[in-house]
Amino acid sequence: MRPALILLPLILAAMAGCSNSDETSTKDEAAPQAGAPTLRGVSTEYAGLAAPDVALEIAPDGKTDTIAGLLAANPGKPLLVNLWATWCAPCLRELPGLDRLAAESGDDLMVVAISQDMEGWQKVTPWLQANPLPNLAVRLENKMQYGFQTKATGLPVTILYGPDGKEKWRYAGDREWDSPEARKDIGI
Repeated sequence: MRPALILLPLILAAMAGCSNSDETSTKDEAAPQAGAPTLRGVSTEYAGLAAPDVALEIAPDGKTDTIAGLLAANPGKPLLVNLWATWCAPCLRELPGLDRLAAESGDDLMVVAISQDMEGWQKVTPWLQANPLPNLAVRLENKMQYGFQTKATGLPVTILYGPDGKEKWRYAGDREWDSPEARKDIGI
């Protein structure tokens, strides 16, 4: 019962983050102060935090990898990690832009979308079949440890890691990830 009590605040926060699916956002309009946390924009509050060593499922067969493994297999590349769920409307709205960004950035950036769906691949696989994202590396972590260890509150949350596996910044909320503003923030 104890793990359920630990997960409850994260689940409630994630649900709250996705409750405003019709909200019109002006996130790209204002540049935040360096080092200052923001509610819905680029934040460097956790800059320097190492990516968690959490097993990420690659497919329903149970094979896993980690952020450290992805970075080791792609030396010198930054990594953009997006936490999402099939029940989160803002998450679903931004995934096509992440897929385009992954396609267009080529060897300059890795993009990984980590599903936080508690029903696991049973929920994610049918959604991906109906909404193909051919360029996006999708992983699953349904115990919500990744979000917990990164101190993510709500979904979606996108974190940019440097090649060293340390967080550079994060973005809370949905965004057009293939926009010029987002590309500038990413550095590509």
